[in-house]
Amino acid sequence: MIPRTRLPRHHRLRFQRLPLPTWLRLTVLTVGWLLILLGVLGLFLPILQGGLMLALGFALLSIGSQTIHLWFRSFMGRWPRIWKRVEKLRRRIHFRLHKASGGGRDGASADGPPPPGAP
Repeated sequence: MIPRTRLPRHHRLRFQRLPLPTWLRLTVLTVGWLLILLGVLGLFLPILQGGLMLALGFALLSIGSQTIHLWFRSFMGRWPRIWKRVEKLRRRIHFRLHKASGGGRDGASADGPPPPGAP
């Protein structure tokens, strides 16, 4: 595997969120809140996986709302390894939702957002 060198922060491009249509954003927010409610129930019921549903719910809510994303990022800052994995999953889901809604870019790969140096 070829090692990748990391550019200094001031040379990297900022991550630009791709806009989601309103109907899709509302759907993502609704599903996120439902997962959070199931997660809270799962904390008390032995059948449901409460922590997993809460994490997925907050990840979906952070896709639809910038405020929740900033709160979630500050909360998960205590666990940087976990935050890195959640953020990677979140960006991948956001990109796929954007692409599925008809907003895909020409030349973009299906695996995730284009690399930072891409035009």
